[in-house]
Amino acid sequence: MTAPKPKTRTDAKVWAPYPELPRVPQDMRQNLPIDDLQDLLRSILTPGDHYPYHPTILIGREIPIYYGERRPGSSGPPPHVIPDCLVAFDVDTAAIWERIGYDPIQNGKPPDFVMEVAPPSTRRNDSDRKRDVYEMLGVPEYWRFDPTGGRLYVQSIIGEHLVNGRYEQFPLIRYADGSEGSTSPLLNLNFRWRDQRFYVHNPTTGLEYEHTREEIVRLREENRRLRGEG
Repeated sequence: MTAPKPKTRTDAKVWAPYPELPRVPQDMRQNLPIDDLQDLLRSILTPGDHYPYHPTILIGREIPIYYGERRPGSSGPPPHVIPDCLVAFDVDTAAIWERIGYDPIQNGKPPDFVMEVAPPSTRRNDSDRKRDVYEMLGVPEYWRFDPTGGRLYVQSIIGEHLVNGRYEQFPLIRYADGSEGSTSPLLNLNFRWRDQRFYVHNPTTGLEYEHTREEIVRLREENRRLRGEG
């Protein structure tokens, strides 16, 4: 698989941090697919010594995307959305992690890829308000994954891409192994749902990307260490 080659950044800087946002409790059915997706994307797109913090490829969960200005007299944060998972190429990841927020203006671009994982409480928000914001910001690909197999989003996987500034859906494909899904041209990855689980395949070879549980635990421990969480 060939990921977009990032440009070398030499102007790294740390912006003033955004205010800390309250944590929103998540359904376990949502947490596990997001964790698995994030670990897979990091190992596929930033292999080797760059895991999990590549200097110019941002792969993270629940990073607020800020847009617009704070209302005059308001003490709250500027308008924002919090995607379950985002990918952005050619950005200053150190500054984004320090600030704990993504600003398309300061980064010179929106994220390249966003995925939401459906809990019952936010399925309408993911399909309406968040979709409108991502479309307005110009996020090239927007994906939604339904761990119930389609009871919340109608389909288990919905992938959309911008065409003349509007989102159009990728065709849903049903595969010989009983899975269904679509391919992301931007990431050159094939996302599938089968047997109550989410899978990522190489669209060229058809092979599935997978890791042992021990490797996933090791990668997450390394993630926490690099973030200073223990």
